[in-house]
Amino acid sequence: MASNFEPLISIITLTYNHQDYIAECIESVMCQTYPNWEMIIVDDASTDKTPYIVEQYLKKDSRIKFIRNEKNNGPLFLDANYNLALKEAKGEWIGYLEGDDVFTPKSLQHRVEALKFLSDEDRENISLVYGRYGRIWMDAKVIDRPIPYYENDRYANIINNKPVGQSLLWFLQGFNFIPAASVLINKKKLNKIGGFKQYPREIKLVDYCTWTYLALEGEFLYLPKTLYFWRRHSGSITMKHHEEIEKSFLDFVNFFWSNHKKQILERIKFTNFQNCLGVQAKLELAKLYLLKRNYKTASNLLSQVELCPYIKEFFPEIFKKKLLVTKIANKLKLPMILDFALYFKRRKLDKIIGNYEPFFFKYFKEID
Repeated sequence: MASNFEPLISIITLTYNHQDYIAECIESVMCQTYPNWEMIIVDDASTDKTPYIVEQYLKKDSRIKFIRNEKNNGPLFLDANYNLALKEAKGEWIGYLEGDDVFTPKSLQHRVEALKFLSDEDRENISLVYGRYGRIWMDAKVIDRPIPYYENDRYANIINNKPVGQSLLWFLQGFNFIPAASVLINKKKLNKIGGFKQYPREIKLVDYCTWTYLALEGEFLYLPKTLYFWRRHSGSITMKHHEEIEKSFLDFVNFFWSNHKKQILERIKFTNFQNCLGVQAKLELAKLYLLKRNYKTASNLLSQVELCPYIKEFFPEIFKKKLLVTKIANKLKLPMILDFALYFKRRKLDKIIGNYEPFFFKYFKEID
């Protein structure tokens, strides 16, 4: 244990037209119990009052830095914005917080303390630290926390990427199990892979692609702590472009497999693993086509999913249940079964914390 381990953490925040939320985001960082941080905010040419609000906080805290794009890069070039901030980052470890999300007060402290308990050698081998997340449902004005389904010994090697490469068993299914703003990334490892990744452009995110590359560079460290709250509202990219994003997951998985097949097979040592590529994304697409009553396409995708020989061995239980429910709903041609299943899943796995009020994190009590 290194008692003097107090690294500078560089928190990268990308914002665009977040005038209603950016103050909450910034203050959730300013409220951190761990003080050694810098916050690098990149504004992607907002057309509202976001830049003005950020500038007011620049006067309050010298740890906040501000970069303004003259031209909007948009969601097709998120990596350009994140890598612009990465070049300015002075910290050894990189955090990540979007402009409409918020940290819990001990978010950075929990991550640093977890790293502090490692030897210098073990810490150097860590690609990233991550934990749980909560959600802010803007329509219902409710905050909740999904109960992680992978917190048991069966999945310990996968969620901790131990030995290095084990997380690929899930990433290459098209399964992004790491909550984005819960991470603390080893900057040396991130620079080694060339910074944040986004492929194809239409995937409109950098986290999943970046984590997949980092899975070949070092172990992960999972913390059973709620580290941030993700705001869900109708304007989010993932809500609006679900089908496009899932198809992009498939494109990325096939691209990564084609370019790193030798390294992957050295790490996971499974035969016929190619039949498992993108099955999580295929299942999500099958559900979307089922909801559109395109039963033939849904059936074709479900058949492809079942070609994977390792579903029983290492796939999460929730995947198996989703697959079973989707097959039944498609066979009976009753899409509403998916709605009932989602309702019961949320009743069982999602813990309601309370009602949402702006700046609620200031009074947040540990729930883990």
